[in-house]
Amino acid sequence: MVRFDAYSATTTAANHYQLADLFGPGLESYQGRGFHSFGHRLSLKDDSGEVGSVQWGGNHGDRTMIEVKGERSPEVVERLRSAFPHRATRMDSCADFDAPGVFESLLGVCMAIKTKHRLKGERKGDWQDFPELGRTQYLGTPQSVSMLRLYEKGKQPEYRHLSRSDWVRAEIQVRPAKEAKTEFATLSAIEVWGASAWSRDLAGEILREHVDPHPAGTVYRKTNLDARLDWLCRQGGATLLELYEAVGNDWKCVGLTLGEKIKEQRDASH
Repeated sequence: MVRFDAYSATTTAANHYQLADLFGPGLESYQGRGFHSFGHRLSLKDDSGEVGSVQWGGNHGDRTMIEVKGERSPEVVERLRSAFPHRATRMDSCADFDAPGVFESLLGVCMAIKTKHRLKGERKGDWQDFPELGRTQYLGTPQSVSMLRLYEKGKQPEYRHLSRSDWVRAEIQVRPAKEAKTEFATLSAIEVWGASAWSRDLAGEILREHVDPHPAGTVYRKTNLDARLDWLCRQGGATLLELYEAVGNDWKCVGLTLGEKIKEQRDASH
């Protein structure tokens, strides 16, 4: 069965208490400093470790963020989608296989897709000398909107006691671009595999599923100028808003005033 194994989303329709309630009872919570310019972060844990988090405050106004990972993902995603409109920022959709030789079989398919679509990729683990410790093949890169991980789940340290050395997981990670975040917040776990042409091909081969295209877009790369403008607005935003009110709520006048100030400073320095 194809299911979600991780999911991140932002919303303005729920506060952090409401998002934390989506995880259900029985978890321990720890509050700390937020990431990604959020002011606060609530980590939710069970006996196995962190299963998710909620973030709020900081530079994001009334926007909140929820992240869930692992076995709880499907139920939390279902509750989130039923309760609050949101935009999906990342999702992992996985399928498990358990049969002798299945890793090699799936690897062959993945490498054929890699060649066909001219994908970048890399391997993790000691494939030559210590394959019993687990192997991982990546298609795509962490900077791509979609990336595949094919790995030997049963050989991970926390699962070795199960004696399921043939347990293999194929997992697609999708980070929708801005224009696709709303659509991806409605897609099923199998539909997520439609994020790119190569992931659709792969779904047809290893999942035996036809998946319609659901383009995830392209990752936007900020230019150096964009980054410097962001810094300028963070540092001087309050002053610019004060000037905006002082000139009659007219951004054109703000621009003209700034232009005059910059010209004065340049003239004075020469």
